[in-house]
Amino acid sequence: MQDFFLWNGVDCRIYGIHVTEQPPITIPLERSTQTNVPGRPGSLTQLEGEDVYDDMILTATCFISDPAQIPAIAAWLKGAGTVTFANRTGGYYKARIANQIPFEKVLRGNPHCTFAVNFRCYPFFYADAAADITVTTSGTIITNPGSVYSEPILTVYGSGDITLMVGTTIVELEDISGSIILDCALKEAYLGSTLMNDHMTGEFPVLKPGMNPISWTGAVTKVVIKPNWRYL
Repeated sequence: MQDFFLWNGVDCRIYGIHVTEQPPITIPLERSTQTNVPGRPGSLTQLEGEDVYDDMILTATCFISDPAQIPAIAAWLKGAGTVTFANRTGGYYKARIANQIPFEKVLRGNPHCTFAVNFRCYPFFYADAAADITVTTSGTIITNPGSVYSEPILTVYGSGDITLMVGTTIVELEDISGSIILDCALKEAYLGSTLMNDHMTGEFPVLKPGMNPISWTGAVTKVVIKPNWRYL
């Protein structure tokens, strides 16, 4: 039965919550500006950028039979985290609780309460942890199975000065001693707790849908990729 959601990995049924209506699977809206041109029908649409989308509000309609659970539910359903809906498993949305949650009695004398939870979701659906990809040969092609670019975490093992190419993006790494981690979502280069942004020049790469060649020059032994596949 599709009567549940997971919030930060916890099943709502633990709190006696059952979902009566799941949010529909929704494609996010591209962020754009419409301009009316005098004398022309319709409007001109200017996209803010490639694959730039607005947040989505996804609403789960629920009920509980035991109002004594309300304090525990209120302490649980708050803040930011990840949400998985029963009608779209195998991954999660990054989200924040976006509403005050009113608990309304169904009928006088009936303990059942209904309520709705609005999740303000980042526009992408993230696949559950995909296996890391280890690349040991320059020129290897990896395939992004998602429908939108991913922002991977790359761990480059090597030494000295390295030129790393991911797709069409070139990253210069300088004076590497052992390894360096490139977090392409956070836009940070580091090793352990030490920031290493000053050892890197160039843009943080992404993995576009389809084939992405991974190549390098310099003393590289391997590149380990946490792919972070995601979908619309």
